Formats: sequence, C-alpha cells, structure tokens
Amino acid sequence: MKTTRWMVVGVVPVLALALAAGIGGAAQDKIYQVVATANNNMNHVPSFVGVEKGIFLKHGIDLKLKVLSTGQEQTRAVQAGEAQFLGPAYSNFPLALERGFKAKGFVGLVGDRTRKYSDEQLAILTRKGTGITKIQDLVGKRVGTVVGGTSHEYLGVVLAKAGIPAEKVPVLNVPPGNSVSALAGGQVDAMSVWEPYGVLILEKVPDAVVLQQGGGFLGYFIDMSTPVDIMEKQPDMVYRYTVGLVEASQYTRQHMDEAAEIATRWIPGLEVAVAQKAIRKMPYDPRITKYTLESWDENVRVLVEQKKMRQPIPWAQGTELKFIEQAQKEYPQLFSDLKPVP
Repeated sequence: MKTTRWMVVGVVPVLALALAAGIGGAAQDKIYQVVATANNNMNHVPSFVGVEKGIFLKHGIDLKLKVLSTGQEQTRAVQAGEAQFLGPAYSNFPLALERGFKAKGFVGLVGDRTRKYSDEQLAILTRKGTGITKIQDLVGKRVGTVVGGTSHEYLGVVLAKAGIPAEKVPVLNVPPGNSVSALAGGQVDAMSVWEPYGVLILEKVPDAVVLQQGGGFLGYFIDMSTPVDIMEKQPDMVYRYTVGLVEASQYTRQHMDEAAEIATRWIPGLEVAVAQKAIRKMPYDPRITKYTLESWDENVRVLVEQKKMRQPIPWAQGTELKFIEQAQKEYPQLFSDLKPVP
C-alpha cells in the first residue's frame, strides 16, 4: 500500500522571525509556505533533516513534505499543484520533460558530484539456492524492481554490459516497500533496489546475498527541481530553499548517525541500525558540476537505448545553475567539507 506522509512546521509570526535568522545573522523578512515532495528512501534524508532541525525555516522556508514512493509519483504531485518542489532522478525526470513537463533542477540532492558514474547506493540482490551466482544467471529469472525507476535503469545497464538482452530477464514491478517480502517469499528470484532497501534485504531476508553493488555503471543523480514558472515568478523563494537544502545536506554529512535516526521517522519499517549502515553509502552533495551534466547526457542516452525516450534532451533543458552557483559564492562554508571537483 502506498503511504503518503506529511509534516508541517508551524510557528507564530514572532517566533518565525526569530528562527529565520540566516547563517550571517540577518533575519529574513518573509516566511514562504512551501510543499516539497520526497521519497521514502535514503536519497531524501537531507529534506527530513532540514525540516526536523529547523534549517529550512532559518532561511525563510516553512516546509511541509509530501513523502511518496517513486519519482514518477513526485512528478504527478507537482503537476497536480500539490507541491512546488520535487526530487526525481535522472532515470525519470527527462521522460517527464519529453512529455511536456516544464521544470528544471536547481540544487543537487544525492550523488558524488566529483565523477560521472556514482551508483554505490544501487544493488542487485538474490538468495542462496536460486542458482544465481553471477549476472549471466539472471536469464530466465524473475527480477523485481520499480519499473521506470533508477533501479530498473541500473538493471538494464548491468545486463547490457554483460551482453544479456533485456528481454531475456523477466522484470516484475515491485514497490520499494515490498522488496523484502517479494524476495523472501519467492515471488522474485532477485531484486534491483536503492537504499535503504539493499541493506534492509541483507538484514531481513535469510540467505540474501549481493550479486552486484554499484560498479560504476550509472550516474545516480537527483536534483531538486521546480516548474519553470515558479522559478521565474518566485526566484527568492527558490534561492532560500536552495540554501536551506545546502545547509541540511552538510548537517547530514556531518551528523550521519543522527540523520539516520531522523530518517526512521519518515521511512516506514526502517530501523536505526539499518539506516546507519545505508546512509554511509550516500553522497549528499548539493553541487551541480560538469560531471553532473555529463551524467545527464549519459542517462538520456541510456533511456533512448532502452526505448524509454524517443530522442535526447540536453541537460540545459532540465537544469538551472544560477541558484546553486549563487549559494556557493555566498555560503562557501557550507561546501568546505566536500571533495574538490577535479
């Protein structure tokens, strides 16, 4: 069953102004009421942290989160006017643009921005006794994944690199929350997942083993995005949200155990021990770098090859750099712990 969770940060005006002092100490003169979508996985932990620690509010954003299961659901929520911001991955955001959704990513959420391929948080898992010990053994086996999601794209790339036609591996659409029960119950022979479901499967499914973890097959990047008309009409709001997410991302990087505990309040069935293992696979880097842009073009090429898109869409059509570039100039201390971009 799909679960939607909401959290409201409510404050009286005087308290809001007191809390809205930015890093430099200057009080914000306006509080924006904002709704953002997020997914119930480890990719969106900075959003959870930013709400619970009052970081967004400090920058003038009174944020409510609508927590869903997939990037496709996020896109539909924003198109329906239920939220202003969304965080879909490069595996599905270009598809939405091809279908007429006019939006752009403006601040990074997850992914190692110092290289083109960043996929450590993706994995294909199976169980002992299935006869699957290598990728070639997936031929004729049932593999569960979120069809149309990044784990599905990752599975396709891994199969292609192994010389296996995708049509030889039956794929079943399994929602993230059902990944443990599907593999444990034998409905599927293997699962292709993102975190925390890889760690969760290893913890909860007897005899579960990793068939492939990461490997540099794919650039798994997520940028928080917003419709172009919101970006054009409310640039101050978009920028304040950008700075809030940047600070929340740094807090997450520097307080991983606390951030993992916060995540358990947003992701159903997630235990602290599992979250603390899973979060260490996650590179929370808000920058948009040359590698991010190269990865966009690479993901689009893969989507066209997998016949999910008709033709390429350039990164400039789905990315706006000015907000993150301004944040890097005005708040360099929030990026100081990140690896330099080669």
